[in-house]
Amino acid sequence: LLYQLVIRAKSCVPRHPQQQFCSSDIVIRAKVIEKVPSTVPGLTAYKIQTTETFKQLDKKRIQVIYTRTTPTFCVISLNNDEYLLSGRVQDGRVILNLCDLVKPWSQLSQLQKWYLSIYQKGCVCEISPCTGESCLIEILQKKCLLSLDDEKALQSVCLPGSDGFCRWQQSS
Repeated sequence: LLYQLVIRAKSCVPRHPQQQFCSSDIVIRAKVIEKVPSTVPGLTAYKIQTTETFKQLDKKRIQVIYTRTTPTFCVISLNNDEYLLSGRVQDGRVILNLCDLVKPWSQLSQLQKWYLSIYQKGCVCEISPCTGESCLIEILQKKCLLSLDDEKALQSVCLPGSDGFCRWQQSS
């Protein structure tokens, strides 16, 4: 039982990248320069150089990001590479956790990179998980349904139309 709890604690509920984008305080493309000494217990610090900003609450230049080092959060280890990084701001620090968008930039498709400039427009929409028959329901105004095995939705963005209804849309 304890082993199962540990496994559960180290996994995240699968979410669409747009959900991860919208729930983050910050989404940037950055080069990790080096690991630096952390002044905060339980956090690992990395010096970064931001190359592109997709979402940021305040306009302060981010030079250091943090990952948790405690086992309950699972450790994210970053190499000297360019990444897509998303996270929350806590006590003035950008902290990344296992459930955030933390991916090497080179592993993103051109479509995924392009959607990063569009996701913000869809943050007024809610993406709701569905299974089986519930995915067939024509849904409410501000929602898009997501079946986690729906590759088309995973390659789409949920945006409001001129009628105010949110729908999955693909690049054309």
